[in-house]
Amino acid sequence: MAYKIALSPEDRSTNTYHPQALYRGRSTNEQEQMRRCADLLEKELVRCGFEVKNMQYGNMYDRVKDGNNWGADLYIALHTNGFDGTVAGTRVHCYPSDKSRKIGKLIQARIAPLSPGGSDKLVESATLYELKATKMAAVLPEFGFHDNLAEAQWLIDNMGTIAAETAQAVCDYFGVAYGAETQKTPAVTFEVRQVVDGQVVQTWTLA
Repeated sequence: MAYKIALSPEDRSTNTYHPQALYRGRSTNEQEQMRRCADLLEKELVRCGFEVKNMQYGNMYDRVKDGNNWGADLYIALHTNGFDGTVAGTRVHCYPSDKSRKIGKLIQARIAPLSPGGSDKLVESATLYELKATKMAAVLPEFGFHDNLAEAQWLIDNMGTIAAETAQAVCDYFGVAYGAETQKTPAVTFEVRQVVDGQVVQTWTLA
C-alpha cells in the first residue's frame, strides 16, 4: 500500500513576489508559484510510488479536513515567506512531535544550502492551523523570502529543483528509494543497402 501525501499550496495571490523578479516575463505571487511547486512535487512523488492529494482549492480549513478524512500519512503546506525585503533564507515550520520534526529537518537540510539567503532555521510551532489540526505528521516549509529580489528570482528559476529535493526528503522520511527521472536517448538507426548493377536488391536497418 502506497503512502499518502497531502499537498496544500498557499492560496493567496495577494502575497506578491518582488516586482523585479519575473516569471515568464511578468510579476508573480505566492499562490502561482506554490501551485507550480505542488504540481512538480506531485509528479516526483507519484513517480516514486506515493499517492498524492494536490489540494489547490478552498482554504486551509477545507484542506486540513480533506487531508484528515483521506487518511494522509504526511501533510505538506507549501509556502514562501515575506518580511521587509532584506531578509532571505529557508525556514521550515513543523509541529513539535518526533515525526513532524524528522521531516522538517530533512526538508530543511536539503533546501537551505541551496537558497541564496542565510537566515535559515527549523521552527517548531503548535499554533499554525495546518500543523496543529492535522492528524498526521505535518510540515510547513517556507522555501525562501519572496520579497527579497535575489531569493524571489531563485525561487522562480529553481522550482523544479526545490520540488525534487523535497521529494527526496519525503523518500528519506519513509525509507523509499528515490530515482531521478532520466531522459531517454533516442535510438539511432542506420540503413544498409546492397546494390547490384545500380539496383537496390536488399536493405537492412541497424540500430
